[in-house]
Amino acid sequence: MARIRTIKPDFFTSEDVVCLTPLARLLYIATWLEADRDGRFVWRPGTMKLRYLPGDDCNIDTLVQELVKAGLVVPYEIEGQTYAEIPTFAKHQVINNRETASAIPARVGDALGTRASRVIDATTTPLMGKEGKGKESTRTQRVTPDGGDGFATFWNQYPKKVAKPQALRAWCKIKPTGQILADLMAGLERQNAGEQWQKDGGQFIPHPASWLNGRRWEDEVLPAASQPQAPARNPIFAGAV
Repeated sequence: MARIRTIKPDFFTSEDVVCLTPLARLLYIATWLEADRDGRFVWRPGTMKLRYLPGDDCNIDTLVQELVKAGLVVPYEIEGQTYAEIPTFAKHQVINNRETASAIPARVGDALGTRASRVIDATTTPLMGKEGKGKESTRTQRVTPDGGDGFATFWNQYPKKVAKPQALRAWCKIKPTGQILADLMAGLERQNAGEQWQKDGGQFIPHPASWLNGRRWEDEVLPAASQPQAPARNPIFAGAV
């Protein structure tokens, strides 16, 4: 019978999804249609391109890399056949009990438990497999989205907490690490204590997404304690009315 999949409203604001490019988000939804009731499917990126993005001028290797890096899809290999698994599939999908049982071996072992499945080495294995027609495209090592702990710390310290999804997208676009991350957080600390953000109940604090997109952590800051000095009075006219 046909597979029925659902999509929840909070999908579009989920932190692991907003970091994806628009076509990668669409491809992620497409993997749900490919997956059986256990969230497994045969790993054929080329076929998915033809099936779900036929009119889009895009690089399917780049799109599937986004999904793998975010941990949303995990390719693995058993007996020379490449499959993939959606780790959170059961959490987000309610499966009809009449749907056909999975015929794909699980990632942790085959049906007899005598052979261990091998998760594809993300640094050396061709992404396209047999469909690549000789073109090898290697993946970088799978990592968690860059909107993880770093963004959580930023969001916790930013005084105006509005439009979080937009802020997360801006964060993922910058991907602050190393010195950039250090400069960003130092700039945020300075501006938190600055005069402009302190006055009038913080009404001049920009939205976090605007602050990130504009690299506002590089702005010069007037300390809150700094007050313009009154001009010195000429002693000759000190007593003048």
